[in-house]
Amino acid sequence: MGDGVWHAGGDVIARFAGLDTRLLVAAAVFHVANHLLRSVAWRNVLSAAYPSQRVATTAVVSAYAVGVALNAVLPARGGDAAKIALVRTRVTGSTVPTIASTMSVVVLFDLVAATLIVLMVSLGGALPISLDPPISGAPGWIVAAALVTAFALVLARRFAQPLRRLRAQVAQGGAILRTPGRYARGVALVQAGAWGCRIGVVYCLLAAFGLDATVPRAALVMILCGASTLVPLTPGGAGTQQVMLAYGLSQVASATAIVSFSIGMQAGITAVNAVLGLLAGMVAFRTLHPLRAVRSGLRLARANT
Repeated sequence: MGDGVWHAGGDVIARFAGLDTRLLVAAAVFHVANHLLRSVAWRNVLSAAYPSQRVATTAVVSAYAVGVALNAVLPARGGDAAKIALVRTRVTGSTVPTIASTMSVVVLFDLVAATLIVLMVSLGGALPISLDPPISGAPGWIVAAALVTAFALVLARRFAQPLRRLRAQVAQGGAILRTPGRYARGVALVQAGAWGCRIGVVYCLLAAFGLDATVPRAALVMILCGASTLVPLTPGGAGTQQVMLAYGLSQVASATAIVSFSIGMQAGITAVNAVLGLLAGMVAFRTLHPLRAVRSGLRLARANT
């Protein structure tokens, strides 16, 4: 048994050694673009909520990057509290409930997009679940619809609190929803681009690790990774993500390949987030000392959780 473990470990290391650097760079570029696009979408929602205030894009980008980086090391998504606190210090007269509700506006698009992707992937046969109905004669699309509904209910439960905040603060935080054209241009299209970048990240990493890279499979992996963080028991969904990917990719790759890909993807994304968060923290806290920026970010997150 010991020899088997060492052999599997050697296979994992060998896979890391053979990675295509060009694909890794492309994945990093897609990931940074996703950060920027999501930050811009959030900034546009904030700007609509506070039309008399100047909402600087740099401040929102910095707050978003710091929050994402902290979410990788703090459980219960403590980084989200840091995002809200940082934006509040940069937007005069802003309040925590209204800023939180603007984040809920962004979440609404994510909820719809995730549900649509699950539906398309299910109907396309990319989900490793047989759509043969348990009751003879029931069409497969009914089973697919049931899967999508269940997934949507899980998402709705996860986002129940921010959605309640959105309803309570819709007059201000959800102001952009009253102008559909502005929402479509400044939020929906921007977030759609961000989702495309997220799929691009996974596609490049699948190819880099020698797995069969297709857009539907990349979308499936992205959804599974997102689902692993719905119940934030561990920072970044560590452990849960590996289990879900082992299930989702079991029909197209070996256990060693899946473990290598899962660990590599999570470690790589966490590293990029850490670098972006560190640079953003230095900007947000106006310091040239990286450790001081880290300490300030952690204090801010803990003070608001």
